[in-house]
Amino acid sequence: MTYVANVVIPMRSLSLIRRAQIYVVTAICVGALSVVAVHPVVAAPADDRSNQLRKQIGEASGREAAALNQLQAIRDRKAVVDAQVAALDAQVAAAEARLAPLAAEAARLTAAYNQLAQEVATKQAELDTAKKRFSVSAAEMYRSARRGVTYDAVLTAQPDSMVQQNKYLDQVSSDRREIVEQVSEIRADLDRQRRLIETQKAAADEVAAQAQAARDEISALRGQIEPARAQSANEEVAERQAVSGIQAERSSYERELASLQAASDSIAARLRALGAGSGSPGGCQARPVPGAVTSPFGSRLHPVLGSTRQHSGVDMSGSQNTSIHACRAGKIVIAGWQGGYGNAVVIDHGGGMATLYGHQSRIAVSEGQQVNAGDVIGYVGSTGMSTGPHLHFEVRISGNPVNPASYL
Repeated sequence: MTYVANVVIPMRSLSLIRRAQIYVVTAICVGALSVVAVHPVVAAPADDRSNQLRKQIGEASGREAAALNQLQAIRDRKAVVDAQVAALDAQVAAAEARLAPLAAEAARLTAAYNQLAQEVATKQAELDTAKKRFSVSAAEMYRSARRGVTYDAVLTAQPDSMVQQNKYLDQVSSDRREIVEQVSEIRADLDRQRRLIETQKAAADEVAAQAQAARDEISALRGQIEPARAQSANEEVAERQAVSGIQAERSSYERELASLQAASDSIAARLRALGAGSGSPGGCQARPVPGAVTSPFGSRLHPVLGSTRQHSGVDMSGSQNTSIHACRAGKIVIAGWQGGYGNAVVIDHGGGMATLYGHQSRIAVSEGQQVNAGDVIGYVGSTGMSTGPHLHFEVRISGNPVNPASYL
């Protein structure tokens, strides 16, 4: 048999509980809860226990709400940080895409600039050499004149001597003309190269500035990304710690749930030991409480665990201390504390049929007492594994829970 504790949680809290991540134990922190042997109710100790449990349940519920709010806040902050990091990553990628061709163009222009600078240096050296040659030829003509190569010397010179002197002067004059032309050509080429190198340098400087701007942009973006990533990592650590704490509480809840199952099994065993009796079971002749069924029998999503569990009865709404009535006439076989059921009453109606009334604030009957349909047997409460006043009502046939809807 399977039983799930009757937990009533406000709709606002339910909206926070998500899938299997909701590991908070509403009533689990009550580590002292355990299955006890069936015993007659003792009013004062039971009330003290009830008050203690209600206080502990309230404290556990407060921690649950705080933990759920913390988890939600962490997820919200992490989503914002993740979105910011993604946006910054995209901007860095775009800046790097712009930087790559700019850096390549800057390198090409710098190489061209260096090549032109080398060519200018070469031309300048050629110009200096041509100027030197021009100075040498001019000095040679001057020295020739000083050596007496004059008009008189030409007139008086022998034919062979005159021929040699004229050839020399013609050669010197030709060399000077050639040097002048060469110097002029070199100067024009040098001016052209200098203009080109200035253009190339301006282009290289512009591209280099663009590349540096892209680098600065990337550096600034990375300066934003790293803190954002660190923040996101810290949020993840905080979330894992929060979840770990809640999972620890869930483990405690599972242990309590096991004790509740033991209580359910104990009740079933006792009912079976009573025997099937005579006659055939019938429906309820009185409604246990006026309130409606708020949680039906059968498989359901557990409001605390967030996982699918078997609900062995129905939850019926009722305010604190509302009278609970016997469904049919019968004999009280259990009246006392029953672990997760809290204060509970079980009535044997004969024919193998029994009914259970859980989470009572106070019990108004005792074991062995005979009751009639409609008699008050106790009062609505929130003892045991519960977070709010309500009645957990079960119908059992030969000890096994069946759907109470057919009997109400």
